[in-house]
Amino acid sequence: MKRSRLYLTLTFLLASQFDLTSAAALRATPSPTQNSPEGNHDENDSNTDNAPSQLTVKLSKSTRHRAKGSQEGAIIPLVGVGVGNSPHHKIPFILASALSPKTSNKQSDNSEDLHYRLVDTSHNDSALEVLVGRSLSRLLMAEGKTKSSPSASTRDEYHLLIKIHHTHLGYERTMLSVQNSLSDILPGFSNSGTSSSNAIDIRVHALIQYPRCYDSFFSSETYKKSPNFPVKHSSCYEEEDALDDATKSAGPSPLIDTENAWRRSWRALEELYHHGTLESIGVSNFGPFDMNGLYEISTEGPHLYQGSLRTLLLEEEMIEELIRHGVHYQCVDAASAVLAGRYSAPEAYATLERIGAKHGNVDEGDTLDAYGYSAVQLVLGWLVQRGVGVFPGTTSSAHLVENSPLTLAIIPKFSPRENLDIETALIAIVNGKGTEEIGGITRTEKEGVTPENVELTASGSLATSSSQQVDGGVVATFFNSLQRNIRIFQVHPETGRQIQLSRGIPPGRSGRLIVEPADVLIAYDGHGIAVKKFLVEEGTSGRVDFTCE
Repeated sequence: MKRSRLYLTLTFLLASQFDLTSAAALRATPSPTQNSPEGNHDENDSNTDNAPSQLTVKLSKSTRHRAKGSQEGAIIPLVGVGVGNSPHHKIPFILASALSPKTSNKQSDNSEDLHYRLVDTSHNDSALEVLVGRSLSRLLMAEGKTKSSPSASTRDEYHLLIKIHHTHLGYERTMLSVQNSLSDILPGFSNSGTSSSNAIDIRVHALIQYPRCYDSFFSSETYKKSPNFPVKHSSCYEEEDALDDATKSAGPSPLIDTENAWRRSWRALEELYHHGTLESIGVSNFGPFDMNGLYEISTEGPHLYQGSLRTLLLEEEMIEELIRHGVHYQCVDAASAVLAGRYSAPEAYATLERIGAKHGNVDEGDTLDAYGYSAVQLVLGWLVQRGVGVFPGTTSSAHLVENSPLTLAIIPKFSPRENLDIETALIAIVNGKGTEEIGGITRTEKEGVTPENVELTASGSLATSSSQQVDGGVVATFFNSLQRNIRIFQVHPETGRQIQLSRGIPPGRSGRLIVEPADVLIAYDGHGIAVKKFLVEEGTSGRVDFTCE
């Protein structure tokens, strides 16, 4: 069955290549939880100190001897921050928030080390790469002040993904593109795959962004809205004519031989890889035909492939070939695709929200950090658990935190049923259809889950008379704008007994729960003081938002 084959493909995506942390290590160590709001609690209920520093994947091993650098498969983080389409004035803030190491002030959210160690850039605008370089220089200076003489084993390792734009296809132009990128991002770079300072190691990976120029690119909304194309063009030839003299004189125009220009670029990347200048090489936006051509001519790699969520879910034969050749898949649009599904496939999006909210309810096996996940967090975590790289692009500091490696690392492993429901919902979203049009999601009945048979156990889990999952109700999102953790309790409509629904929701974060219409909910802080009462009004369906302030 085709759907089953896809499910198995995604489940075991590059499993033989990956060196992922075990499921147990992906979770923070839980501590005992009080079972009443009046009890004293540690103000910092969320325990993240035991989370891994980062999620990484080992790329396929080198097939030939390299003059410099590691001769084993390179290691690259699974979660990165993308700035290729970010406004210039926001790039320093994004990178400072994402890359800055944790300081001694543990009470400040701004000082929390989010463990981003991978930056995805773009060469279509050199000003962008200069801004990335300045941010890295500040990071280097900050690290140098805190680590006077670190050993090689204690230095932080950062990874950069640079791109070869379609204007620089061809051997000579690709060499120039890499040289310009390294000069802009890492002044003084010494033609080595690792740029070492006293405090950090910087490893560079390169991708061919497109196999050729397409005139349709210039009419796309992405191009029209991107702030990183200061001068807009209407065709490939117009863009070529507008190039600077240095680029034109470096090598022939890729428009002369559109079928082979990228092949010459690949030869240049292989040379740079074997020389040790690049840690790994790959492509993006290549279709099955061009990928087959790449497999035929390649003497090394590709190690990386960047593509869309749609490609990952629907191009089954291409994905199987990537797996067979040991290529690591990086999904560049997972967050934006899921958010678009809120309007194009609302039922599927609601399914993702319900699954994410389910993990916000106190349940056995959840970590103390499980206070519910948004639809985007859910999908990013689902992809990471399958060894797929992600870039949750954002200009919001709150979203940087929510979608960080630190957060995604502690998302509990999903059940087989949840995995199938998530995949079905995502296929509906990328197709813009309802779930019933592609086979539907069979929901379990909500049997016997009432206040009479739900109670908080001493270990902080919910004990019910039914083992079935709750898959209905209303998804309630609680925004905590206070300076302290909050926990959500439900008031029994008959006895008035208060039942704990969530663990601690940290300041500045949001928690998600599954509730019912007419539910009365109370938010308590860590000292057992009631902060605010909420009512889920009769007739409410889908979702509802509450704010604790």
